[in-house]
Amino acid sequence: MFRVLLLLGLLLPQITLAQSTNGILAKHFEKCGQDQWNEIRTIQIDGKWVDKDYHAYSMQLTAKAPDKVRIEGSYKGKNYVESYTGLFGWIMAPWKESYKIQKMDDEDELIIRNVFSFGSPLYSVKDHLEFTGLMDMEGVLYNTFTLSEGDMKKIFYLDRDDHNLYYERIESRFGREAITVTKIYEKYKSYGPLTLPTAVRFKGLGLDREFVFDEALLGIGANDALFDLPKGQ
Repeated sequence: MFRVLLLLGLLLPQITLAQSTNGILAKHFEKCGQDQWNEIRTIQIDGKWVDKDYHAYSMQLTAKAPDKVRIEGSYKGKNYVESYTGLFGWIMAPWKESYKIQKMDDEDELIIRNVFSFGSPLYSVKDHLEFTGLMDMEGVLYNTFTLSEGDMKKIFYLDRDDHNLYYERIESRFGREAITVTKIYEKYKSYGPLTLPTAVRFKGLGLDREFVFDEALLGIGANDALFDLPKGQ
């Protein structure tokens, strides 16, 4: 009997923590309308991106579940395209040394792979998250969840009151080079039961790029060829 009671005494705190953790995630997924997001396969967002000097440029983002993303627009009078095929990223942009279609570097690919998610980025990895308690960000304590996958580590900061995601710290290593980027989620906007941040901002060493989401059109349809590297490249 003593052994049974001792075992229960050891297990109860773990059970309570698991229930509390699941409750936090459930409230977060409910707040962002995750059940409805799971039914949506494509989205088109019109907006702009803002560079570190606060210059704004037109942008149209198209995404197709689960992980294809394309951003296009005009930069100083020239068209640009940034795309992630689901396997790799490619880019053609006048701010690059060569204005031609080319493979993305690690930092560019990290940004485009994380610029948009259908609902919460925690949902697809929910079974691999570790609850890491309260952490401070900009003087505020948040509930945090950590994902560790190979050379990639992400820490998600959820507000304790409204359960929204406001910060995401991304740490990655590409060979010998380590990259740390903080993704900031701005005020959320509702589209029926769905919520979408009005902007996301990526900040890191020498990096400051913001994507402003003005209007979103759901379920527009998008052919896979839109995201793929053009033939002959």
